[in-house]
Amino acid sequence: MLALLGALAVVVWPSSDLLGHHDDPVGAMAVGELEGRPVAVSVGSGYDDTTLRMWDLTTGDPIGEPIVAHPVGVVALALGEVNGRLVAVTGGYDDAVRIWDLTTRELIGEPIRLSNTERIDAVAVGEVDGRAVFVAAGDWGDAAQRLPVHVWDLATHEAFGEPLVGHTDLVFTVALGQANGRAVAVTGSVDGTTRMWDLATRKPIGDPLIIGGGAGDVVVGQVDGSRPRSGVKSSTR
Repeated sequence: MLALLGALAVVVWPSSDLLGHHDDPVGAMAVGELEGRPVAVSVGSGYDDTTLRMWDLTTGDPIGEPIVAHPVGVVALALGEVNGRLVAVTGGYDDAVRIWDLTTRELIGEPIRLSNTERIDAVAVGEVDGRAVFVAAGDWGDAAQRLPVHVWDLATHEAFGEPLVGHTDLVFTVALGQANGRAVAVTGSVDGTTRMWDLATRKPIGDPLIIGGGAGDVVVGQVDGSRPRSGVKSSTR
């Protein structure tokens, strides 16, 4: 996720500029493939522009009309597949997660709301035992549950097991990957830690990584074929 880009125009280097722009800062971007062509997807984070827009990465042209993704700003975006079709998972200031079929440009099902939240800060898409799932975190949580991170089945929109519980402050970022053939989530929080979770058991893997400041972004990669390592950018938000 590229969070809150200062520029309103969206640009791809070195090939071409994308032809168009958001009217508010870009809240998040992702890249995928729609009907065989590479596309970029972006969302507006303000109150004047809450749209989801698609761009052909080969030509730079916009694809179709903007989709009004949320009634207020959009701050989280992830792409995945359901039945072979590209979908976008978005989260915004309306405390809802919405799933969009990017072929038909229609909302799939009803918005999904997390308990006791005011904003969805992070979403990510992955797979657990052959099932597509998405993970979402809000900016407020139930204190009794220690600010849980929720896991949902991407196709059915039903909760997938118990939430991931352990962070003691706002969770701003999440990434999904694989470790030794098992699906894992890496989460970053204002509590100054990143945590790794086994998505099948919903249990933490190892001790939290203490980074001192709040975690603004995490990514998951691979080093010499070993278990994923989380890359962390510190944030004070």
